[in-house]
Amino acid sequence: MSAPTLRRPPRVGWRAATGDAVLVARRRGAQDAGLLTLAAVVLAVAVLIALAVPRLVQEMADEGVRQSIVDAGPGADVVAVLPRGPGSSSARLADPVRVDDAAVLAANAARDMGTVLPPEVQAVTAPAVYSVRSQDVSATIRPGDGGDTIVLGTRLVHVGTTWRTDDPVVRWVAGAEPAPTASAPLEVTSLVQVGVSAPAAARHGLVVGQRLDLSGTLPQGVQVEISGLYEPLDPASPVWSQYPDLLDETPAPAAAVAVGRVAMLLSDESLPDMLLAVQQTRGVTTTYRFPADPTHLTAPDVGALAEAVSQVVLVPTPLTGTDGTPPAIQTELDTVLRIAQERMVAASAQTSVLLVGLGVVGALALVLAARLLVVRRETFLVAERARGASIASVAVRSLVETVPLVVAAAAVGAAGAWLIAPDGRGTWVVAAIIVVVAALAPAVAACVVVAGAWTGRRQPANRADRERALRRRGARRVTAELTLVAIAAAALVSVRSRGLLQTATGDVDLLLAATPVLLAAAATVLLARILPPTLRAMSHGASRRRGLVPVIATARASLTSGIRVPLLTLTISVALVVFCGTTADTVQQGQETAADIVVGADVRVDGPVDPADVARLRDLPGVTSAAAATALGDRTFGQESGTKARLLLVDAAELATILEAHDRPVDPGLATLGTGEGIPVLISASLRRTAELVQPAVMGASRFVDLDVVGATEHPPNLPRDPRALPSAPADGTIVADRDTFLAGAGIEAPITTLWVDGPGALAAVREAGLADSPGLMVTERSDWLETWRASSLNAGLLLLLIATGVVLAGYAALALVLTVVATSRERGRTLSALRTLGMDGRTGRAMTFGELAPLALSAVLTGTAIGIAVPWLLTGALGLDLLTGDPAATGLVVTWVPIAGASAVVLVALAAAVMVESAVRRRDRLGEVLRVGER
Repeated sequence: MSAPTLRRPPRVGWRAATGDAVLVARRRGAQDAGLLTLAAVVLAVAVLIALAVPRLVQEMADEGVRQSIVDAGPGADVVAVLPRGPGSSSARLADPVRVDDAAVLAANAARDMGTVLPPEVQAVTAPAVYSVRSQDVSATIRPGDGGDTIVLGTRLVHVGTTWRTDDPVVRWVAGAEPAPTASAPLEVTSLVQVGVSAPAAARHGLVVGQRLDLSGTLPQGVQVEISGLYEPLDPASPVWSQYPDLLDETPAPAAAVAVGRVAMLLSDESLPDMLLAVQQTRGVTTTYRFPADPTHLTAPDVGALAEAVSQVVLVPTPLTGTDGTPPAIQTELDTVLRIAQERMVAASAQTSVLLVGLGVVGALALVLAARLLVVRRETFLVAERARGASIASVAVRSLVETVPLVVAAAAVGAAGAWLIAPDGRGTWVVAAIIVVVAALAPAVAACVVVAGAWTGRRQPANRADRERALRRRGARRVTAELTLVAIAAAALVSVRSRGLLQTATGDVDLLLAATPVLLAAAATVLLARILPPTLRAMSHGASRRRGLVPVIATARASLTSGIRVPLLTLTISVALVVFCGTTADTVQQGQETAADIVVGADVRVDGPVDPADVARLRDLPGVTSAAAATALGDRTFGQESGTKARLLLVDAAELATILEAHDRPVDPGLATLGTGEGIPVLISASLRRTAELVQPAVMGASRFVDLDVVGATEHPPNLPRDPRALPSAPADGTIVADRDTFLAGAGIEAPITTLWVDGPGALAAVREAGLADSPGLMVTERSDWLETWRASSLNAGLLLLLIATGVVLAGYAALALVLTVVATSRERGRTLSALRTLGMDGRTGRAMTFGELAPLALSAVLTGTAIGIAVPWLLTGALGLDLLTGDPAATGLVVTWVPIAGASAVVLVALAAAVMVESAVRRRDRLGEVLRVGER
């Protein structure tokens, strides 16, 4: 008798979990190819967005930083100033010595300074240009025909470069370059040969060989002889940036006797003559200028560069020359960089909010696609579990199917991002999270389905014990939901208190950047609790009335609304669509307001303006108002009070008219400052306490002049500070007075420094008056300022990003709603198919489907709209919108119907389209099969 054959034990462990996984994955993938392709496309787009957006923002930030330095002009150059000439020392001032190699010494010193600058500064500056100049003096021109004597403001200047020492910077069109005139090393010359620019010589009839007497700080009897006339080879070269009077005549100061200013050029040979002639007066300054060159500057380098520049300004000792005198460093580069850094911080904050929102919504859309995939396979998965398949095997088969597809889609998205922005910077965190969610979501959803179908868990037989277990699960869910609400509230409080940046690292805190998403999630949790009982109450009320649609639609809606993932996806999408639209419109309107604040009128003129030109402008056609202003700087407010106030003198009535024309707030009493007795003024709130303690007064011509405070100024005019004023601490407040009234009462004269011209023909009038081409005046047109500000890379890029993000999120919202409709169609199909056997028509079926899903869509739209408006209102300061508008006072929330209507329309159209498609599909059902099987 043969031994019985033993059955092979079933495979266990990893072999059982992975058996036939590839074959099953290939078969299922072929069956659901369309849905898998859709998920792959969504993943590729999500990865592309998550990788490309940070890189594009980085590129915009780079361009913004570079542009800000370019816009700053010569002010961004690093300038080292020594109060003496090359080869001079304190010992030599009393013993004049001719320094024949002065030009070589200056060039060598410039090269040496360039090598000891911090590496960060060297990376953003070009090779140095240097200059040696005398103090400002006057040159007397005595025409040979006996005409009137002309006095010109002038200075003797030698310029040179460190990169073209052998190449000239000018072309001599008449005569020759200056030559030495001293015959002995120790001979103090009284004649210095110079060159004059050809345009300036033509203006005043200067010719080669003409001699001019110099007066001022120079020794008596010093003359200059014009050896030649020249033209610059490159007028845009940085060697001329500090000396426009070397290129042509420039206006003389308002109080000067001179008719203009014309600087005179020294050559390498004539520079020693000038030094020998004037060094006893300590009247020579040597300047080493390192022009800013931001070509290779990137946004991450801004912080370190600003610190390095500040260190050079505070401690210029490493730049000390051979005479032991440290130079004084003059530059606005550190200020420009810090302003640019603040704008980059604001851009990072706004981008982080958009990036997190896009990432979360994209991940949720992938979760909805995975959920739909599992719903379609639920029957097969449950059957596998019933035949003994383990949960691990279900997960492995799902991963084998999804991981290759996820890897391919992620690679396509990453390649697309590289084509759009070939830059290795940016964050990979959001993209990595999306990829992980896409890979795990189908496996997790499948495991949840099979685990719930055959758990093997024993249930208590006692009813009270079962209810107690349900209460425990409910308590855990409530605890989790309350935790989410608490996290959202804490994030909101933290963002409002300190912004979106980490104080320690200066990077964006992604948890705080997710504040809008957390608020939407918290609102979804609350909505999911409130909506079902509300719909059940509506269903109960509808059951008492005629009609089948309201009863069934509200009853099924109470179940559909409990699906949290679709509700969360829709709510976040709508919230961020409204947020993007509201923020974009707020910035757009804020920029319009900022143009009115910064420019102040249709045209603004800065510089010394002749009062006669102001009177002429007011009579030209197309000009409705013209207001002149003067900023007198900081003055003591009240005798011996110690309080400093900035004094602003304006044509009060005309300025009030301009402000009203542009719908700007007008301080009460501004229009009447030019009337009444004494000197009526408006003061800021910070000066109110001082005005109650002491008699309001400011210094006039020789004494304090009493002021009559008639009101407060909350919106003082935007005026530049007096350039002649010495740097000082910020003023404690502002005083606004009528210009003519104050000047007459104080007995002083002050030039006009700013002019506002308003009206449709303002620009044409300014040009007709000759102010647009007048040297020393800067004309700014409101429309040009606004266009330039909006066209800057950072502003234009962020606005485009807001609009594009809104469009993408609207597409996500439509996709989420369609996936939700398809995922719930099976359960809904059972009810509708049964009702069709009772005679229900297609129109009623569509109405039921629409009524079932409408509460979900409507709740998401209403909640998302509220969050989308509340977030920019609550986080305006944290988002730094004032740095995009152009002025802090111009930033105010603007709510518009366009994003709300757009989001509502997208949701409504997507819902209607999904309902129509589902109805068309249901029309193919055979009623005989429904009656026989009981469900589709």
